[in-house]
Amino acid sequence: MIESKLKIDKKVSIKVSGDKSVSHRSVLFSSLAKGKSRITGFLEAEDPKNTMHSFSELGVKFQKVKEGEYLVDSPGKEGLVSPVNVLDFGNGGTGIRLSAGLISGLTGVTATLTGDESLRKRPMKRILDPLVAMGAEIFSIDKNDKAPLKIIGKKLNSFKYKSKLSSAQVKSCLMLASIASDSELEYEEEELSRDHTENMLTHLGGKLEYINGKTHFKIQPPFSFSGSEFFVPGDISSASFFIVLGVLLKKGEILIQNVGLNPARVGILEVLTEMGANIVIQNEKIECGEKTGDLLVLPSELHRIEISKSIIPSIIDEIPILTIAGLFTKGGFKISNAEDLRAKESDRIHSMVTNLRALGVIVEEYKDGYEFSEVKDLKKITVESFMDHRIAMSFLILEKLISLGIKIDDESWIDTSFPEFKKIMSEI
Repeated sequence: MIESKLKIDKKVSIKVSGDKSVSHRSVLFSSLAKGKSRITGFLEAEDPKNTMHSFSELGVKFQKVKEGEYLVDSPGKEGLVSPVNVLDFGNGGTGIRLSAGLISGLTGVTATLTGDESLRKRPMKRILDPLVAMGAEIFSIDKNDKAPLKIIGKKLNSFKYKSKLSSAQVKSCLMLASIASDSELEYEEEELSRDHTENMLTHLGGKLEYINGKTHFKIQPPFSFSGSEFFVPGDISSASFFIVLGVLLKKGEILIQNVGLNPARVGILEVLTEMGANIVIQNEKIECGEKTGDLLVLPSELHRIEISKSIIPSIIDEIPILTIAGLFTKGGFKISNAEDLRAKESDRIHSMVTNLRALGVIVEEYKDGYEFSEVKDLKKITVESFMDHRIAMSFLILEKLISLGIKIDDESWIDTSFPEFKKIMSEI
């Protein structure tokens, strides 16, 4: 296995940006809620800001108080209007998929949703099929099951759906469609995907009934929300880069403050701990329905493990940085049951395998993942980011650890998700 060269002489305390998933949902739910709301901890990145701009086009007023804090004044879902302009979600897959569901349930609202070149390549069939089955008038303008999407909002039918994918985006899309339309939804998935939408619904007083565990539930109208306080914790997906960095330090400690510890999101901690990582959770509390706390990360020796299928939905965004940890792991690394990686900002299986092979790693690629044995040494390369922020950040962490001279072809994609990433890197 390769060894880290990075040493820190003292404990470094950092804070990561607000959770992107919760930031998107804070915009959507404050838009559905009639009256005045406040959002604090909002992620000032392109993806959630594009979602905010899109809903300002629907008649919601957002006033920035200071960095990460906004006052929201919404007419409520009955008062939202058809936008004059095309809604551009940039690179935000979560933004467009969740918003498509919400707008589909707004009677009388007509909208076109699009994004950048990368977003227009991503599959939308996973949300189009169930939305149409609910009675939604939504279709791909180019007839290729991809954006741009045309929506004519209407009252949707009560719907029962068992998803083949354990996907928070699919689940949240259908929940928001039901909420906007005041329709009943019964939803079931094989493994629990992140449940921020469920938490935010119950935070606002919505009815949610679990059936035989959290993977099967029902929501029922009326969904009548008033303005509220929305607190966005630090993003554990963003923290994951510095968790791996801290675990792989030659010497030193990193304390990451006020991180979201939603049980459906802490798979990264479970997997790393099983691999041998020393991570201590401190100052746990509940805010706005979400568990938060501080993470003290200590240098550790890692070994290969078998990553279970059940945990994949909770680590799906962290697999690229977990792969970097795998390079420093005794016995190598394997990921499987993760075919959903191919539908992210890039085909992340292809993106990771391509760059690992360029580094000199012998990798076996599968339909649902990849595998490599213990790594001895790496070559200096220019990493191909594939227009994907997590690919770029993962390999920047690798370079920080080994100082080989690895470069990234285009680092600008990082700003779509984590604009403070380089600043925190320089502090460390």
